[in-house]
Amino acid sequence: MTTGNKFLNYSGDLMLGALVPVHRKGQLGTDCGVIQLQDGVQTLEAMLYTVGMVNRDPHLLPGIKLGLLAYDSCNNPTHALEQSLDFVKGFISHLNVFHEDPDFTCPSGSPAVFRGGADQVVAIIGGLSSAVTIQLATLMHMFKVPQVSYMSTSPALSDRMTYPYFFRTVPSDLHQAHAMLGLLRRLGWTYVSMVYTDTEYGRHGWELLSNLAANYSVCIASPAHRLDKEYFTDDEAAGVVLNLNATEAKIVVVFSESFHSSVITLLRKARDMHVLEKFTLVFSDLWPDKFIERPDETWQPKLLEGSICVHPVSRTINGFDEYFRALKLDHERVNPWWRELWQDFFGCRDEDNPKGHCNDPRATVASLNDIRGSREDLQQARYLHFVRDAIWAVAQALTDLHRDRCHGEPGLCPAMRHIQGSTLRDYLKRVKFNDVNNQPFTFQNGRDGPPRYSVLNYHHDDDAAEPGKYLWHPVGDYTMSQDESGPALHVNSSKIRSRGDAPLQSSTCTPVCEAGHIRTRVRDACCWRCRRCGEFQVRHNDWTCEDCLPGHRPTANHQECVKVPEEHIGYSHPWAIAAMAVASFGLVATVLVSMVFWTHRDTPVIKAAGRELSALLLVAELASFLVTFVMVAPPSSTTCGLTRFSLGFCFTMSYAAVLTKTNRIARIFNQCPGAGPKKARYTSPGSQLVITALLTSVEALINLAWLAYEPADVRDHFPSRDVRQRICAGLDDTSYLVGLAYPLVLIGLCVVYAVKTRKCPGGFNETRHIAFTTYTVTIIWLAFVPLYLASTSTAIRTVTLAMSLSLSGLVQLSCLFCPKVYIVMLKPEKNTKEVVMMSTCHRTHGSTGTLPAHHLTTNPLMKARHEARSPCASELGSDMSRAITASLADHDEESSCHGH
Repeated sequence: MTTGNKFLNYSGDLMLGALVPVHRKGQLGTDCGVIQLQDGVQTLEAMLYTVGMVNRDPHLLPGIKLGLLAYDSCNNPTHALEQSLDFVKGFISHLNVFHEDPDFTCPSGSPAVFRGGADQVVAIIGGLSSAVTIQLATLMHMFKVPQVSYMSTSPALSDRMTYPYFFRTVPSDLHQAHAMLGLLRRLGWTYVSMVYTDTEYGRHGWELLSNLAANYSVCIASPAHRLDKEYFTDDEAAGVVLNLNATEAKIVVVFSESFHSSVITLLRKARDMHVLEKFTLVFSDLWPDKFIERPDETWQPKLLEGSICVHPVSRTINGFDEYFRALKLDHERVNPWWRELWQDFFGCRDEDNPKGHCNDPRATVASLNDIRGSREDLQQARYLHFVRDAIWAVAQALTDLHRDRCHGEPGLCPAMRHIQGSTLRDYLKRVKFNDVNNQPFTFQNGRDGPPRYSVLNYHHDDDAAEPGKYLWHPVGDYTMSQDESGPALHVNSSKIRSRGDAPLQSSTCTPVCEAGHIRTRVRDACCWRCRRCGEFQVRHNDWTCEDCLPGHRPTANHQECVKVPEEHIGYSHPWAIAAMAVASFGLVATVLVSMVFWTHRDTPVIKAAGRELSALLLVAELASFLVTFVMVAPPSSTTCGLTRFSLGFCFTMSYAAVLTKTNRIARIFNQCPGAGPKKARYTSPGSQLVITALLTSVEALINLAWLAYEPADVRDHFPSRDVRQRICAGLDDTSYLVGLAYPLVLIGLCVVYAVKTRKCPGGFNETRHIAFTTYTVTIIWLAFVPLYLASTSTAIRTVTLAMSLSLSGLVQLSCLFCPKVYIVMLKPEKNTKEVVMMSTCHRTHGSTGTLPAHHLTTNPLMKARHEARSPCASELGSDMSRAITASLADHDEESSCHGH
């Protein structure tokens, strides 16, 4: 269908130009389609109604009549440019008249003028779609004519450099994107699919939503579906439906102009494939309550049931409904498209009946209000107040300009006959007036309308007289907050109804993670799954876990790390009790042995053992057992220092005494008999104690230097992530073994001297005992040291050291003291000088038996000869027999202690 060269000319002193989509965009190669009521004729009538209000207002343009020159854009950018050519001619004509040297003149010499009112146009109102408006804004820039749109929302139009003469009374889609994303977030719809048309409006809408979605934690399923063809086929629609159905998203955001043909095709295909019920649609533009192009299809409202629309705020122009419904057929004198609308309402065409019964007297005298019962499409379009604001803004700017130029003189003064576009633009930037709700209106950033949106929900009207009637119901808004700090979203979710009144669907790929869980991304960039933090991790933020420090573990909800209870070995520890039991046994045994030695200190066996060194050895054993109680005590600087010092010191004191003792015996009994009786040096008890003290002082100096270099301290030890032990520093490594190096050298020397004294008299011969002691202690340490090194438990390490000390002490007690205690207590007949002095070789070498003790005592010669066999006997101290005479020393029998 074509509209020809029709245009509306409502004459006035100053004219407003307008481009209105009276008809829909055509199909199959045509520029224009069917006539539109709300987006077309009703919008045009709203302009006429507002111009009439301006002309009746005494405060606006006093003495000046505002007129309107309107063309049909058919919502088609190409057709709109063609219709704009008349405006261009008018602009050129106007400049030609007021140019000092006209470019075009008539034969009479007067400037050429384009008739029809276009030369009086001072501003353009329109268009509706962004695609048409962008083409028109580019043209207006060339001629420097202000343009005010009432419904174009593309963010591209906010570019001040590209479109310096553009204004609009609606907000930019940037605000709409914020409103839509805020709504999705408020309703918990964080995973949505996206469909948009391949138009200026649709593409910019998609870009805005995709760029801002992350700020609202909303994820748009990939890919977004672009309806990129004007003639969208069923096969293409089926492919889009299948892709939408393959995702988990139950919400489909449709960024498209109202009633776009490709979107209608997509919705019908989804219905035919029985998947439409699975989705809730969120539109960026308001769709009509009924698809008036095919009123016979009663199912059509079902396509939109449960849908939500975020649309520029819906308000009504007071008095417009009465004005519009009272119009009759004779209104075609003003509106050239009125008859076509009239015929559409009556359902008749003049070409259908040569008599033209649309000219029936009943029809000519009727108004639209009279046929309202048959058609219900007369309700006021929800955005007409933006049309009113656009015209009112220009009228107010012209009024302000008139006040400044005409100085209160009514009518069109000479200074107002030529208005430059740049001047009117500056007045428009500063314009202020009240909208239809008596709220202050001013252009945001000097060009955009303030953010004003309504949130609408499409469902049946319970209060309607006709059952099953579907309408858009307001459920919220997105407007400036009262403190003017910015726009705020208000939604009453309880009023929102889904398809079939079912509960609102859930649409998310981002579940709410429980305490102690974090998000891990899957598939789409902003989708996630929940993953529990590790056993020793806490939730740092939504996406990462953080390890707890050693000795800490997370709380039950993995929100924070707390210290694990401190562990340390103490007197109540089972291992400590076992070690103390062994040490206590050793203490009791040591005390008993000490009592025996003290009681029988003057007997030969005790004397031969060396009373002073034996006493020192018993003190060392006693200290070894006592150290256990220090080692298993709760760690402190004092106990740690005592443990490190005593561990090697007790061993050193024990084996220094044994070494001194074996060295003394070896030096006495291994003298050569040919040299005569010669007393060995440093064999007195005092000398022995000094030697032992010197040997022991070496270990004391080592330990003191060690403690000075690395002072004893207590620290935390973490054998595992959830264990925190309080230990002495060094217990968890091999440094404690430093103090045992020197005692091991003394043990080796003891073995050497034990072997050298193996032929000495029985009372002095402790080779077997010392050797057995040394071997046993070595085995103990070979068993316990690897256990110490391999163990990660500081409790076991502590008990290992304590037990090794105790067992070593028990071995020494058993091997070195128990045989003598046995003789003293149970074999007193062997506790004599004769038996003590008896040579081992006389018992085992060169004789058939051992001389009885009474024979030695009754036969002085035999006694002397026996004593002569030990020429060094005089060196045994005052408690032994006197020194053997030199003559007896020349006895032909070789000393039994020499060289065998």
